Amino acid sequence: MLEAGAILAAPPQEALSRAAAAGRSIRPFSTYYAMRHVRRLAGRIGPRVRGTSAEKRAARYFRRKLQDKGYVTNVQRFEVDGGSSRNVVAWWPGARRYPVVLGAHMDTVAGAPGANDNASGVAILIDIARALAGRRHVRNVRLVAFGSEEYGSNGIHHVGSHVFVKRLGEKGRRRLAGVVSVDMVADGRPLIIGTAGIGHPVVARTLYRRLKRAGFDVVYRATCDCSDNGPFEIAGIPGAFMWSGIEPNYHDPSDTVANMSRRDLRRSGRAVRRFVKGLDVKTLRQFRATG
Repeated sequence: MLEAGAILAAPPQEALSRAAAAGRSIRPFSTYYAMRHVRRLAGRIGPRVRGTSAEKRAARYFRRKLQDKGYVTNVQRFEVDGGSSRNVVAWWPGARRYPVVLGAHMDTVAGAPGANDNASGVAILIDIARALAGRRHVRNVRLVAFGSEEYGSNGIHHVGSHVFVKRLGEKGRRRLAGVVSVDMVADGRPLIIGTAGIGHPVVARTLYRRLKRAGFDVVYRATCDCSDNGPFEIAGIPGAFMWSGIEPNYHDPSDTVANMSRRDLRRSGRAVRRFVKGLDVKTLRQFRATG
């Protein structure tokens, strides 16, 4: 297992040529492709309880899709509930060592296919990876599919993101620009942007303002320690939570592809794309200055 420094280490210098075309615009978000990923995760794989073979299949799917697009990946394994869970970390060759993490959790509660919670967030990450591949903006993000976000038998949640933060090491926690947790984003309006109410709100406030200016229907709200931004905020890393709100299929067998909103998935994917499009060195420095 790689240690923290290796996890975020920049790939060899010669790999920079793969991002050299860097001036091209980000490709549009594709609802069509994102829905294919949702169907695979929530339909074919189904409930993805932490530490189970189904969660492992979801991790393999995410990793394969990112590798196929040219990303370097690393798997962080950890023990949970007597089994093994994992985070999948992906970055483009030549990316910055301490950018903004875009994260989404792969696991579900028992019995729930998890279309909205949270195949929607994972699907958006996969399609954003496609949209960013080979573009200059890809240097400013890490894409992370977290394992074990949901509560387990020991009453502890957000285990994967806690592991990720811990393995950053002291330097990594000080230098990482921030995190956006994309979680339950395909069934509800307006789009909610906020924090866990623990860390500095600079990432969430920036995300909210930029989406508002771009014409998205968004509201800002301090929520709770209820997504993978929580462990980051506790560690002093500015975080944001992107969420479409509580809906009737939450943590239920009815959280199926048929009961989520394709329109809201599109809205949220376009919102993530808009945020990434605005990331630059100046913004990353502003985020770090608040840590």
